[in-house]
Order: sequence, then structure tokens, then C-alpha cells
Amino acid sequence: MNMADERPQGSAPDADKKPPIEPPRPADPVYVPPANRKSKRRRNIVILIVVLVVIVGGVFLWRYFSSYESTDDAQADVHLYPVSARISGYVVKVNVGDNQWVEKGTVLVEIDPKDYEVAVAQAQANLDSAEATAQSLNITVPITSVNTSSQLDSTASDVENANAGILAAEQQLTAAHDQLEEAQANDVKAQDDLHRYKLLVDKREVAEQVYDQALATAKSSTAMVAGASATESAAQQFVQEARSRLTQANANHQSAETGPQQVSSTRARARAAIADVEQKPS
Repeated sequence: MNMADERPQGSAPDADKKPPIEPPRPADPVYVPPANRKSKRRRNIVILIVVLVVIVGGVFLWRYFSSYESTDDAQADVHLYPVSARISGYVVKVNVGDNQWVEKGTVLVEIDPKDYEVAVAQAQANLDSAEATAQSLNITVPITSVNTSSQLDSTASDVENANAGILAAEQQLTAAHDQLEEAQANDVKAQDDLHRYKLLVDKREVAEQVYDQALATAKSSTAMVAGASATESAAQQFVQEARSRLTQANANHQSAETGPQQVSSTRARARAAIADVEQKPS
């Protein structure tokens, strides 16, 4: 039996057909209440007013700022004449006003001159003092030079005299020493004679007058020894004094030899004083 013959009669080929698609129905209009309509209209009016205010404000701001120049690199093409004082001080008078036309040499501002008058007086005093110092040193230089030369000559002469004094004192000392030795020798002989005459007198071999004469001679020789010894001591003292004078004379001469350096120093100070005077404003 055929399969087609077994299909039921109700399952005809129409069962495989799809139903036709119906077109969409138009949406029904939304219903808006009257209150919502008034709120929307009011909102639109407010937005419109705000927009108008912004536009008007922008126009005014543009007109305001357009009347002013604004730049980050501005340059003014004008003639500038900066005026500044060369000195500082308290202003006591202003002779011109703002934007006033002035000629060359016009006194614009007067400054209190008291401080500068005091400074001028001090400078003048310093100048006078420097000039006096320079004049004094110029006078001192020749005087110091003459004194130095004189001191050198004098001290050199003192050294020579001291050396001569030493020689003379030493000669006197030598003579005094010779005299002392002679006196001592005579005293020894006189004492021996006195002793011998004393023995003879005791033996009655010579007269007492001879003994007395020998005694006087012995006493005289003893005195001469004492005198010669004192003379020798004095001569030794003279030698020491003469040597001391030589030492002092040498010291004075060495000090006088520094005179040329002192003259040079005085001349240098005089030149410095003259230079100081030249540097000071007159």
C-alpha cells in the first residue's frame, strides 16, 4: 500500500502554509493632560529668557572688553625721559607739577643741603690737615738729613776720641804701674837700711841721727808706695771709663748710621702725604 495513501485526509498540503503577516496597527495618540502642557510651555519660556540674558550679557561684556587693549607682549611707542637724582637726600621743595613742560636746566627738585655742607666742611678739614702734614714733612726731610749727617760725623769723632782716651789711659796705667814698682823697690831698700841701721845703733856703731834719717826715708818710701798704688788704681779706673765711653760711642755711631734710612722713611711719608693731598677734592 502506498504511503501517500496512508496520510489522513485532514493533513492536506494546506497545513504546511504559514498564516499571512498582518501590518502593524498605528499607535493610538498619547493623551497629555492640560497641566503638563502648561508646565512645558513655562519651561520653554524660562529657557528662552535665560538664553536672551546670556546673549545680552555677552554683548555688553564684548563691548566693555573691546574698549581695552590686552596683550602679553605690549610695547609703547613713546619718547621716555627718565629723571633720577645723582645724590640722595631729603626733598625740601618740588618746583614743577605733573606733566609740566620744562626747559633744559630747570631746577625740578631741591634737596636739603645740610648733610652735604657738613660733608664739604669735613672734606675741607681733611684737606687742610693733609696739606699741613705734607708741608711739615717737607720741612722735616732736610732737617733730618742735616741732623743725620751731623750725628754721623759727631759719633764717628766720639769713637775716635774714645779710642784715643783708651790709649792714653792705658799709657797712664803703664806709667803708674812702673812708678809703683819703683816705689816698692825703693821701699824695700829703705826698710832694709832701716833694719841695718837699727842693729848698728843698738851696737853703738852709728849715731842715732843716721838711724833717724833712715827711719824717715823708710816712712817716705812706704808713703810713696801707697801713692803709686793709688795712682795705678786710678789709672785702671780711667782705662775702664775710656772703654765704656768707646762702647757708648760705638752704639751712638751705629744709631746714627740708621739716619739715612730715617731720612728715606721721612721722604716716603712726605710723598705719601702729597699724594693724599692730590687725591682729596679741593
